Amino acid sequence: MRYIVISGYGKKIRTRKNMLNIVNMDGEKINIAFGDIDSLIIASNGISITSNVIRKLIRHGVDIVFLDGSGRPIGRIYPPFINRTVATRRCQYQAYFDERRWIIIETFIESKFRNQANLLKYYSKSRDMDDLREIGEKILEYISRIRGVKDRDKIIRIEAEAARIYWSGVSMLLPEDIEFNGRSPESFDLMNICINYCNSLVYSECWKALVLAGLDPYAGYLHSDRSGKESLIYDFSEMFKTVSVDRLLIKIFSSGERFDVEMGLLTNNSRKKLIKYFYEWMERRVRPTSGTPCTLRQCFRRWALKLASYLRNDLKTFRGFIES
Repeated sequence: MRYIVISGYGKKIRTRKNMLNIVNMDGEKINIAFGDIDSLIIASNGISITSNVIRKLIRHGVDIVFLDGSGRPIGRIYPPFINRTVATRRCQYQAYFDERRWIIIETFIESKFRNQANLLKYYSKSRDMDDLREIGEKILEYISRIRGVKDRDKIIRIEAEAARIYWSGVSMLLPEDIEFNGRSPESFDLMNICINYCNSLVYSECWKALVLAGLDPYAGYLHSDRSGKESLIYDFSEMFKTVSVDRLLIKIFSSGERFDVEMGLLTNNSRKKLIKYFYEWMERRVRPTSGTPCTLRQCFRRWALKLASYLRNDLKTFRGFIES
């Protein structure tokens, strides 16, 4: 799968001889066949794109994503090939009012806890850090505390307690110069800024997977429903953030890589570099505890389809994504 990331002021996206033609301010041109593109990501302001290009990208089934300065998707154009939308969404809305809501929430959160524990246990072995194994075991203890709970606020409190323990373990894995004191989306340290940016890329992947599975990204089960808030995306992403973002950033920073920040945001060059790392990481093969090995990106789509099938009662049970 090929992702094309465009960032930097003054670039033009056109079509020439049935090819995507990208022109930089200095006149340098890059030509790419439309059939070689799976997604076009426009990651900064000051970029122009013609309607003819958009039409051709849609005809070739290309997803077009627009990001703001923090990496959050603010708009997208994708082909209208959506799976069993009406039947799926009717079932999705009905599930909010029955037992399936709590089963789905429990599955998402348990998957999150198990992935977090697995990450810490992996590094406990590879770096010979026994404290990380103990922290991982503590996180697993929270699974029993969410079993059977049907109180949204209580679940969120339990999740927050476990998160504080988890992030204390992550901080032990980062080089000293990163100065990470825990997860805070409002913080301006490099780790939190990069987590925010990569989480936004995860949300974009979740959006596409869920919509193409016929689900409504705004109708979630745990995160509160509010106009314009993609609640199901936030719910669904809980299964994937640890393996898609946290593990990637630990690897990047441990290798010595650093990113530049201006005014609390990654610079254009740093965004482009981090996006490249992220999408390369999404192509790595993973082995879920349920199902056959596949790329991480394929897991997003596979589990969106599983969720949709469960909601339609085509699947009797819904098992979350856990990387073994």
